[in-house]
Amino acid sequence: MEFSTSGGKFARRMYGATSSTTSRYMQLSFNRERGALKVLVAQSLVGREGLNLHESCKTVILLHPEWNPGVVEQQTGRIDRLCSLWEKQLKRTAQATPPGALPGIESMPVIFEGSYDKRIWGILKKRWEALRAQLHGIILDPDSGGEALTRN
Repeated sequence: MEFSTSGGKFARRMYGATSSTTSRYMQLSFNRERGALKVLVAQSLVGREGLNLHESCKTVILLHPEWNPGVVEQQTGRIDRLCSLWEKQLKRTAQATPPGALPGIESMPVIFEGSYDKRIWGILKKRWEALRAQLHGIILDPDSGGEALTRN
């Protein structure tokens, strides 16, 4: 696969054995708007702290969800920074865009029906809603088993 070689240009893999010099190079390459590196696959422990991937990215795809919503917040936090791509897009479009269509950060899991990850994702979603309620005051629906109330 291209991301497993040291010469991959489109996609690269960052994991525990990746040297700090190589990690820094990948981070810089990934953040260049017109750079060739478009996909960065990062191991959970490597991809949750100390990486700034916000300049050219606004999507995090979770390949193996964690039990702890704080870890997922850390992973998503790699692209949620000041002067991030989504913040720049927001500033350009905020005046002429309806509130529901404003750009934002996208975080999505890859889940297969009947898999162990499906079970973990269900538990994580409930814990994540509880965390958001505690941190951001989002009201939970008492009849839904901990899911947030939505405005229609």
